[in-house]
Amino acid sequence: MQESSSSNRNLSILLLGITSVIWGTSFILIKKASIVLSPLEVGSLRIFYAFLAFIPIFWVERKKIPSGIWGWLLLAGSIGSLFPSMLFSWAGSKIQSSLSGMLNAVTPLFTVLVGTLFFQQKYNWVKWMGLLIGLGGAVVLAFMKSGGAIEVNVYVWPVIFATLLYALNVNILKIRFSNFEPLALSAATIVAIGPIATFILFGCTDFIHKMQHVDGAWEAAGYVAILGLLGTAFALVLFNKLIQISGPLTASSVTYIMPIISVLWGVADGEPVEIVQGLGLLGILLGVYFVNRK
Repeated sequence: MQESSSSNRNLSILLLGITSVIWGTSFILIKKASIVLSPLEVGSLRIFYAFLAFIPIFWVERKKIPSGIWGWLLLAGSIGSLFPSMLFSWAGSKIQSSLSGMLNAVTPLFTVLVGTLFFQQKYNWVKWMGLLIGLGGAVVLAFMKSGGAIEVNVYVWPVIFATLLYALNVNILKIRFSNFEPLALSAATIVAIGPIATFILFGCTDFIHKMQHVDGAWEAAGYVAILGLLGTAFALVLFNKLIQISGPLTASSVTYIMPIISVLWGVADGEPVEIVQGLGLLGILLGVYFVNRK
């Protein structure tokens, strides 16, 4: 039993690391793609790529999905992938990629609040303290400037709302789908929302026209392909597995590590870094320590 617990813990750490790197990179990819493509195009194209990747997988795994739960799958796919993809693309076209990554760190707090209010989840004071410390670090990163000045950008709110949706989805996955295989579950949720994203992309945007006539459109679509295939399809499988073996709170801690990755990519792309950001990152790391401490 102890060996199995240790094995699960090691696997959780590995999955947490890989998912954090993949999702932490997604913000710079959104930024690059948004130079040419609109937020609606980036968000829907990201899901469309994942949809194409998951269709053959779903066909193989389809018997593992009961027919009576497609409403829940549509809900999980919408609040866990479709709507956040649109919201992050909207924000990513207006604010720095590193800031989008930083703001993700509010997800664990929302995870606790949603779990406590609606799913009867219980957390001890150590985890609450870790969440608050991590959230404090995220607030410093997102809103504090050198000299103590506070700057609030209206485009941070799409990210905040997206993290609330993520928190709700994490709890739904844990409560409703804990016994499902991650691969089958991931494929089913994306297949459920794939037709919606396809309709939005080809029926509600100028995507086809841009691909034919706008310089840089194919490069932008390539960035979104990485987003869809790695950031949505592959990472979603890993994240669902992480939720199953470690629970929604530890899984949501991926958003503590993601800001570090997003900041590093931002630096590489020439985004400014200030001393106060180091303090924010320190707060986030302390939060991760207490959240994962037994």
